[in-house]
Amino acid sequence: MDYKTYEGIRWKLIYGKYDGVEKFAINELYKIVQQYVPYTLTISDSANINIEEAADYNLLFIGTSKSCSFINNFAKEDIIKLNERKEGYIIKVCNSIYNPERKMIILAGADENGTLYAVRDFEHHYVDQVRYKGYHYNSIYKPFIDEMPDYEASSSPAIENRGLWTWGHVIYDYRRYLDNMSKWKMNTVIMWNDYAPLNAKDIVEYAHSRGIKVIWGFSWCWGEKVNPTDKDELEKWTKRVINTYEEQYKHLGGDGIYFQAFTETNDTAIEGESIARLVTNWVNHISERLLERHPELWLLFGIHATSIKDEYLELSKLDPRVAIMWEDAGSFPYAYDPRINDKFEETIEYTDRISELRREKEDFGAVLKGFTVLNWTKFEHQKGIFILGESSPHFVKKKKAEKEFYWKFCQPYWNQNIDKLQEFVKQIDSKDIKRKTVTALVEDGAWEAETWYPVALLAEVLWNPYADSSELITRISNSQDAVLI
Repeated sequence: MDYKTYEGIRWKLIYGKYDGVEKFAINELYKIVQQYVPYTLTISDSANINIEEAADYNLLFIGTSKSCSFINNFAKEDIIKLNERKEGYIIKVCNSIYNPERKMIILAGADENGTLYAVRDFEHHYVDQVRYKGYHYNSIYKPFIDEMPDYEASSSPAIENRGLWTWGHVIYDYRRYLDNMSKWKMNTVIMWNDYAPLNAKDIVEYAHSRGIKVIWGFSWCWGEKVNPTDKDELEKWTKRVINTYEEQYKHLGGDGIYFQAFTETNDTAIEGESIARLVTNWVNHISERLLERHPELWLLFGIHATSIKDEYLELSKLDPRVAIMWEDAGSFPYAYDPRINDKFEETIEYTDRISELRREKEDFGAVLKGFTVLNWTKFEHQKGIFILGESSPHFVKKKKAEKEFYWKFCQPYWNQNIDKLQEFVKQIDSKDIKRKTVTALVEDGAWEAETWYPVALLAEVLWNPYADSSELITRISNSQDAVLI
């Protein structure tokens, strides 16, 4: 090998299209390779490359069968079998069909998000692990310099919508927050605010470029005094909700609205009437009026099981166009404290019942906890419009130092409970229902500073709950993107 010219080891990246989420995927893949090679990596459009001239390179293909003609041809020639499930992908590392003395790598997504997720798992499941191949003393395997071992993997997500739930004002750098979500294949963020941020449209556009849906959250009487038995109050709130959506959120290009009402209590009745029945009527009335005006709108109803308990069957009467996002529905993984798992079997049984209330029309979701939370002793409601996620790097660094204590505390319990987490996600995956959404409440945890290990672990289980748990822990621990404390 000629180390002066790098003859025989040079890689060339061949892409399908440089636009949208696929553009971001290409940029991320370029970063992965460039960190290892001692030369400037060259890149070519698949529509304009002379493959005979490129045959002396190791070749890296990325795109979908629609965007990249080479990937389409590889599928037709049975070199790869495309994964056609939504957000799915196929990864293959093998000898080049253009030159048997060279290698080729294929990252083929079922769609744009699948292409990005192929990049993520190529890095975390393959490149990060290859670094340890043949480890001995201080010798480290050099990806893209040493020969890349053959490899093949095909995957798609168990849970359709996977992501984070947070108050918006404790996101300090929205770009890095969303980028870090993307690193672990999360595609949904719920941001709750008292007022829509001034830069909300910018946030939506940035999130979409990373394959992430933005759900804006605001109150449907949560946190305010209300008498849900009063019809006049219901009409007042109906008008307020419609006005809030149309004046603050409609024009932002978001993907849905998340709301809470009056269920965050341990009481099960108000003035002698069942909270389950009252809130079902309340939500149905407001959502019907809102959906008459905006039928395309995805509504997600955050409900606290503490006030519903055994009266959950009332929720079967909820409009099936409204997703139910269950909170506090038992011990781990719903509990704020990740150590609390003593009622896990009861939690699983309860989840089994509430996850198919509306049968095949069910739009089921859960907000899991056990990570960082808002400091309610210092909390105050926003007094007006604000700018979300634009803080100085020094502030983010300080916030990271503050939060390391709690991440160190919760980290071992997510490892200890991984089998329970997998069982929980498998149960949801087994349901034949319309849609499945699982988010983790990660508030004020400096997620924009680091991709903390427990969140990465949850994200990987939401993608594939069937992986061997010990192998999963090892793989995430060995990755460069999961920060262990």
